[in-house]
Amino acid sequence: MSKEKVFTLLEEHRGDYLSGNYLKDHLGVSRNAIWKAIQALKAEGHDIDAKKNSGYRLSKDSDVLHLASLQDALGKNHPYEVHLLTEVPSTNTWLKELENQKNNTLVFAKKQTAGRGRQGRSFHALDEGGLYFSLLKTTDLGSYNPSLVTMACAVALQEVLAEAMEGLVSIKWVNDLYIHGKKVSGILTEGSLEMETGAYSSLIIGIGINVNTQSFPPELNDIATSMALATGKTFHRVALAKKILAKIEAYLLLTKTDPETLLARYKQHLLYLGESILFTHEGQEKSGQLVDLTKEGHLLVKRGDHLLTLHSGEIRIRKGDTP
Repeated sequence: MSKEKVFTLLEEHRGDYLSGNYLKDHLGVSRNAIWKAIQALKAEGHDIDAKKNSGYRLSKDSDVLHLASLQDALGKNHPYEVHLLTEVPSTNTWLKELENQKNNTLVFAKKQTAGRGRQGRSFHALDEGGLYFSLLKTTDLGSYNPSLVTMACAVALQEVLAEAMEGLVSIKWVNDLYIHGKKVSGILTEGSLEMETGAYSSLIIGIGINVNTQSFPPELNDIATSMALATGKTFHRVALAKKILAKIEAYLLLTKTDPETLLARYKQHLLYLGESILFTHEGQEKSGQLVDLTKEGHLLVKRGDHLLTLHSGEIRIRKGDTP
């Protein structure tokens, strides 16, 4: 008997006790087999209580990524082909190297050893308290505006994280989320173009979130945080993933159907809006006041009497003292 079957029942009744007799009768195995499966699940890190005369219970706060949990959370008719990897250099890279790529392939990793952000910057992803996943889209790409996809994902993440934390989560243009001046999440979107048509043949959306991460390397302590560190609470990563995916799907469509609303929501949570910033532009450090977003999602920075438009990939910004 697979321990997966025991876990599936516990997951379906998360928070409630299931007696040993119920489990053995339902699965058609011995009580000893049930006990061994429970011990194996505990060894994986699942928080399972055992109570005499009551049975076994999967704690509501248990937060081990598990394929059965992900499938159950997404629902019976979800559109994704879901994979869960113990360790991988990068979920985006794994999807790019996948043979016979299928639309809506969704891959989660318990650990990423070479997570990347924009411009090749690394994303700390070694702690099992993080949530790291990538989604592959290969069909109906004409329904999206590729230039706004990253911003759509940022708005989706901001809304889910802010609701979960009951607090302020800001977007640092263009693809990072911040809490109290520290990075909590990063997004990396990558597209493949058809050479003959110039149209996108595939789109990969990579998400990395420090959810229950408890520590960082010394060099990141001043610039990175997690949802748990910021609030003192533990979060259920599977539940977060479900909400994030639903939001992403909705906001991806807005990139074409209602980009004005999407950009307005992005701008509402934009870090440093109206403030002085320092930025690197065309190899030089400059300063200015961040005043607005263009309809393409670019930044408008005021420098003296002039407005400078900053495009994705050109800059790194940080708060400055003088315009």
